[in-house]
Amino acid sequence: MKIQRTNPSQFLLSFFFLIFLNSIAKDLHAFDGATNLDPFHLNQENFLDIQSYSFSAAQDRKWRRAEQGWRMTGGSLGLDLLFLKLQLKLMEQLSRGFSASIRIDHEEFYERKPLNFKIEVGWQPSSNLTLGIAGQPQFDKRNADYGAFIILGDLQESFLRLHQLRQNLFYNEKNLYDQSTQDPHPVENQIEGTWLGDDWEFVFKLAESLPMTLLDPTLDLNFSHEETQQRLLIEHHWNPDWTLGWQWKKFISEKYREATISPDPVDHRYQEVRWSSQILQADGPLAQDWYLNAGLRYDMFRHHLVQLDAISDSEENIIHSYQWFGYMRQLLGNETAWETGIYFGEVDKSLINLEDLSKEEDRRLEGKLRISWEVRNDYVGGGALMFTSTWNLDNFANDFWDGGNVTYQRTL
Repeated sequence: MKIQRTNPSQFLLSFFFLIFLNSIAKDLHAFDGATNLDPFHLNQENFLDIQSYSFSAAQDRKWRRAEQGWRMTGGSLGLDLLFLKLQLKLMEQLSRGFSASIRIDHEEFYERKPLNFKIEVGWQPSSNLTLGIAGQPQFDKRNADYGAFIILGDLQESFLRLHQLRQNLFYNEKNLYDQSTQDPHPVENQIEGTWLGDDWEFVFKLAESLPMTLLDPTLDLNFSHEETQQRLLIEHHWNPDWTLGWQWKKFISEKYREATISPDPVDHRYQEVRWSSQILQADGPLAQDWYLNAGLRYDMFRHHLVQLDAISDSEENIIHSYQWFGYMRQLLGNETAWETGIYFGEVDKSLINLEDLSKEEDRRLEGKLRISWEVRNDYVGGGALMFTSTWNLDNFANDFWDGGNVTYQRTL
């Protein structure tokens, strides 16, 4: 696959263009239908877990360049919950410039979320312009979503994509089941793009999900939601085999749920969640059939939950996680490979009681060992299935086994 690249001056213009966009827009994920306000459940080791379950830098790079594929990963975060990430992108080019595609981008680690998918139909009047419509079909027409998008460039090369999705657009008109209404209904705006230079790759995603409100007079229910996210990736290929990359992610989610006549505490909550993450990593071959991926990671997660009917049960949890990680991979012929990874972190966790502002703090060192075995197709672009077992290094004598996960990726 030939990749169209830009010269350094175009890359710099793109960088300053992103800064301008960031000053006027917010990046966020669409409202996903999750009207629940969950209590805090993360612990000190979970961001080490998430890093060990995540796809490698090489896998992410291959995924971005692929037109089609699907991948999933998941693993234990505790006794009752899993980290889960599922992505799917399938597209077929049809005659007369038309195309049809389906996309899924689903991740769960701090709250339960329903699985949604998006269908898109595009028309390409020229090689560098695509116009299209998008939607999320539902059996219940109240929840059907409709939108449109425009793409400048090529999704496998340098491109800019603008997208708007109007969610639950006919909720009030098609709701024949109860007296609930949405005003305003959710609207998602997105802008994302990639610029490729001779030795640089620059990726960003900005989006906006406008505030929405759900009202139900029979339950005296008032639910509102808004969420913002930002993502930036910069990679430098300092020689043909080695890559240095920096990635930054951030989101803010706010939810309010109040049902005056309900005795259930979950119907009287306000929640604000903030997460920011930075990863600096390098990856490349050490020798024939050997590969290294190592880096630093920082996460800040803040969960603010107000129990509206009992302020004494209101609390704020904050985690600061500073992590070093590294793993080596060895190919064993054309069909199998093994990996071993080490993850060390210093984690600060704070619990603040919002009634009297009392604070409990806990700082500890966390360590994990990951051992993985992979089976894969013996041709270029084939799928790879990996089985992993993780082990506690910080408390090996008393609690040595930490769990495991399964990872699969296939690009077309």
